[in-house]
Amino acid sequence: MQTPEEYEVTLRIRELLKELKKRRGYTKKTISQKLGIGLTTLDDYLNGTSSFRLGTLIKLSEICRIQLSDILEGAGHIAKTYQNEERGTEREGQEEQAKKDS
Repeated sequence: MQTPEEYEVTLRIRELLKELKKRRGYTKKTISQKLGIGLTTLDDYLNGTSSFRLGTLIKLSEICRIQLSDILEGAGHIAKTYQNEERGTEREGQEEQAKKDS
C-alpha cells in the first residue's frame, strides 16, 4: 500500500503515461518494456498496490525527457516540458521544409 506522498507521485505518473500514449503513440505494453517491468507490475504501481522503485522512476524520467525531480515534486514542469518538446518538433519540421524549398 502506498503512502499519501507515494500516491501523489503515482497520480503524476499516470498523467505522464497518458501524455506518452497521446504524443508518442506508446501502448501500455511499450511503456512497460521500456521501463523493463511487466504489465502486471506496471498495473500494480498505477493502482497503488505497490510503490514505484527508484530505478523505474529514473527510466521513466529518461523516457519522458524530464528531470526525476519533476516527477517527484510536481506536475507543473511536466506540462511545460511537453509543450517545449512539441515546439521543438514543430520547429524541426519547419527547418526540414525550408531545406526542401531551397
